[in-house]
Amino acid sequence: MTLRRDYGASRFNAPGEFTAIGFSSDSRSLHALVLGQNASRWLTFAVDTGAVTARRELDDEWRSLGVLPDGGLVVDKWGAVRRLSADGEAVWTVSDTERLRLGAVSPCGAWLVTFEDAQAELRDVRSGAVVRRLPAEDGDLYAFAFSRDGRTLATGSAKGIVRLHDVRSGDELGKRKSTKVLALAFSPTAGHLLVGHGNGKVELWQLPDLKPVRGIGGRHEFPPPGGDAGCRWVAVSPDGARGFSLGNERALRAWSLAGGGPQFALDVPQRHAQGAVTALSPDGRWLATGSTTGALSVWSADAGAPLVEDAAPAPIAGLALTPRVVAAASSRTCVAWDRATGRATAIATASSPTDLRGLSSGRLVRLDYQSIFVGDALESTDSEAFELSEYASGSLALSRDEKLLAVPTQYHVELWDLARSVRIAALPHANRTRAAAFGPRDAWLVTADESLHLWRLGGAPTPIRDIPIDNGRANKYVHGLAVSGRGLVAVSVGVDENHYYPECSLLIVDPRGGETLARLPRPGVRLGQVAFVGGARLVVTDSAGRLLRVDLTDPARARWLDSDDDDAWTPHCHEALPLAILGDDVAHVGPGGNIIVRTLGPAEPEVGEPILLEPDPAEASRRAEPTPTFEQRLAGARFLFAGRFKTTGADFRESTVKELGGEVASKPDARVTHLAIGEKPSATVTATLAAKGAKFETLSETALAALLLPTPDEARALLRGEVQDAAARWNAWRKRYVEVRGEDFPTALQGIDLSGLDLHEYQLKVLDFTAANLAGAKLKGVDLFDTVFRNADLTGADLTGCNGFRTIFSGAKLNGARLGGRFASARFDGAVLADADLRDAELQYANFSGADLRGALLPKQLRDVKHDARTRWPDGTRP
Repeated sequence: MTLRRDYGASRFNAPGEFTAIGFSSDSRSLHALVLGQNASRWLTFAVDTGAVTARRELDDEWRSLGVLPDGGLVVDKWGAVRRLSADGEAVWTVSDTERLRLGAVSPCGAWLVTFEDAQAELRDVRSGAVVRRLPAEDGDLYAFAFSRDGRTLATGSAKGIVRLHDVRSGDELGKRKSTKVLALAFSPTAGHLLVGHGNGKVELWQLPDLKPVRGIGGRHEFPPPGGDAGCRWVAVSPDGARGFSLGNERALRAWSLAGGGPQFALDVPQRHAQGAVTALSPDGRWLATGSTTGALSVWSADAGAPLVEDAAPAPIAGLALTPRVVAAASSRTCVAWDRATGRATAIATASSPTDLRGLSSGRLVRLDYQSIFVGDALESTDSEAFELSEYASGSLALSRDEKLLAVPTQYHVELWDLARSVRIAALPHANRTRAAAFGPRDAWLVTADESLHLWRLGGAPTPIRDIPIDNGRANKYVHGLAVSGRGLVAVSVGVDENHYYPECSLLIVDPRGGETLARLPRPGVRLGQVAFVGGARLVVTDSAGRLLRVDLTDPARARWLDSDDDDAWTPHCHEALPLAILGDDVAHVGPGGNIIVRTLGPAEPEVGEPILLEPDPAEASRRAEPTPTFEQRLAGARFLFAGRFKTTGADFRESTVKELGGEVASKPDARVTHLAIGEKPSATVTATLAAKGAKFETLSETALAALLLPTPDEARALLRGEVQDAAARWNAWRKRYVEVRGEDFPTALQGIDLSGLDLHEYQLKVLDFTAANLAGAKLKGVDLFDTVFRNADLTGADLTGCNGFRTIFSGAKLNGARLGGRFASARFDGAVLADADLRDAELQYANFSGADLRGALLPKQLRDVKHDARTRWPDGTRP
C-alpha cells in the first residue's frame, strides 16, 4: 500500500494536453478538448466549482472547438470538421481537403465557417453542407467572427484585409485594408468590430464603414527591450462596454470601449503555451485560457480575480524533494510547496534546460540553463551560485554523500565539488551527453550519451569501460539513468527525442561486463527519469503521468501504481518527466500535471556485495604512458579525409594535423592510420584502404574535431608559457575551436597555478578560473568579459585597463590588486579587496554585497552599485 498527496491545482484540471476551450451558452459550463493517442476527450467543467461534470470519449485527435446552443460541439483537426451531439455522438463529418479547418461558429448556432488557406466556405450547422464559397483574393485567412444574431460574418487576412459579408445573401457589406489581422470580434449590437493585429495593435472599428474609432484601443508589446507582440485573440463584453485581448507577450488585457483606455492586464501563466486558447463566457463574467498540460486558468472578467491558484508549472523539467518542500521547475517558473501546508512560493527562471535536486540538509540545488544555485529556498537571496562552462544538456546527478554534482553539458559531463563551487573535471564524450549517476560509495560514475560510459572516481577521474546501449534501434536517446545501492545500472531509453510515437524501453545493466539483465519495452509512451527506492526496487515515470514499479527480484512483473484515471486512457503527450526521491518518498508528475508525492512500502533488500569497478587493465596501461603534446601528439599518424565536412574546413583539418606532427594523405594508401568521414563519402574508400592493407581507425567529423583540438594538459601548458610562442598559439587555438564548435573550448582551468605570470597577450574572456592561483599575475589590458574568478587568489594582480564587464570575482582574494579598468556589472560579492586600487575603475551596477573594501581606494563617483549590510567600506566612504 502506498500513501500519496497531490500538490497543485485540482480545479479545472484533468489528465492530458488541453487543446481547445469554450463556454456553454448559459455560461455555467466550460468545455475542453484533451488529446489522446488517436483519440480525444471532451470534458465539461462546472464553472462554480471547477469540477469535471461530464467526460465523453471521441475517436481521432480533435484540436479545436465551437460550442453550440444545444450543448453540442463543432470540432476540427487538419483536414476534417465534425459536429457532435451533446452526448458526444457524431452528427456529420466533412473532410473535403487535407488542410480544411474550422474558422468560427455563429452564436445563434445556425452557421459555421470553414477555411483552407485563402478559401473560406459558409456552412449550415444542421447538415454541414456548403451554403456558399467566399472570394479567395485576400491571402491566407487568419481571423473570423460572426455577429451575435448570425447575420454578418467578418474575415481578416495576412494581407490585412477585413471584409464584412451578409450571411444570407452573400453580399459584401464592407472592406478595409490595414496590417495583418489575427483576431476579430463583433460588439453585441454589431455596431462595432474589435480588431487584433499582427503588430500587436488593438483597434475598435465602427460599422459598416470600418473606420477606426479614435482614442479607443491600445497595443500589445514585449517588455524592454520591447518589440511588437501580436494580438492573437479579442472579445467584447455582452454590454459592449469592454474589449478583451491576448497578446504574444502573454498579457490578457481589458480595454474600455467608451474611451477610458486600459482597465487591467492579467499575466497568462507560463504553463500555457504561447498562443494559449482563450474564451470569454457569453454572460461576460469569466475569462479562461489553457493549452498543453496543467490546469486551465479562469478569472473573473470584472477584476481579474483568479479561480485557479497554486497550479504546477508545465512542462515540468525538474523535481526536488526535501523533508520540508517539494519543488518543480519549468523553463520559465520554479514552484515550491510546503509539504505540511501545501502553500506555494514561485520564482521566475531564465530558460530551459532546468532541473532541481534536494539535499538532505533541506537545501535546494537548482539548475537554470547554465547557472547552478544552492540555497535554503527558491527565493533565497544569499544562494551560492556557479556557472557551468556550457549550458546543460541533461539532468543533475548528486553523489551519495552529496558532496559532488555531475552535470551533462553538451559533449562533456562536468564534475563539481558542491561545497567549494569548484569544477573537478570535464569528462569528454563523442556525442551529446544526457545523464549521469554515481555508483556505490561514490567510487565510480556512469554517464550516458548514445552509450554508457564508466569512470573511476577518486583523484583525477579515469575511464573504466564503455557499454553500448542495446535497445534494438540505431538512434537512441537516454532519458533517465540510475545506479542501485549495489551497483546495477538502470536506463530509460527511446529511439530519439522528437519521435511522435516513442518506442521506449527500461534496461537493467550489469556494469561489470555490460550484460543487459532485463529489458522492459513500453511502446506508446515516453519513459522519463528512473530511480532506485529502498533496496531492490526501481521506479520510472512515463509521459502519461504514471509511475512504474519494478522489483529487481522479478522485473517481468512490473506494475503501474494507482492513478486517478483509468489505464485505458493514454494522453497525447510525450514529455520525458522527472522524479525526485527522499528515503521511501517518491515525487513525480501525475496525469493532470500536478505533483504527486507517494510513500512506498518496504522493499526487498538488494542481495550482494557492492560492485566497485576497477579500470580495464589495457586502458589503465595506456593511460599510464606519458601523453605527448603538440608537435609529438600525432606523430606517426596519417589522415585521409573523405566526404563533405560541415564544420571542419580543409585548411583547419590539414594545418592542424601537420602542426600536431601528423601527415595528410591525398588518396588511399597502405600507411593511412585514420579515415575521417564526412557526408556522402565515396562508397569504395573503406574497401580501397582495406585492399591496400591499411590498418586504420574511422572517425566521424565530431570525433575528428575532438581529436585535433587541445587537450586539457595542452591548454594548461600554453597558459603557463611552457610551449614556444605560447600566447599566439593559445589565441589561435581558441579561434579554431569557436570556428569548429561554435563555442569556446571548455578547458579545465579551475585551481590552476598561474601566479606571477604575464598573461597580458592572452585571450581570456569567457573562461573559468574558479579557485585558481593568479597572485601577482599581470593581466593588464586583457579582455575578461564573462570570465569567472570565483574564490580565486588574485592578490597583488595587475588588472589595469581590463575589460571586466560581467566578470565574476565572487569570494576572490584581491588584496592590493590594481583594478583600473571597466568592471561594470561585475560581481565582487564576498570578495576581499583590502588595499585594492579601484580609483580608475568603472563600477556601475557592480555587486559588492558582503565584500571587504577596508583600505581600498575607490573612485570619486560610486553610483548604482549593489551592496548590503555586510559590505565593509573604507572609513567615511559610502556609495
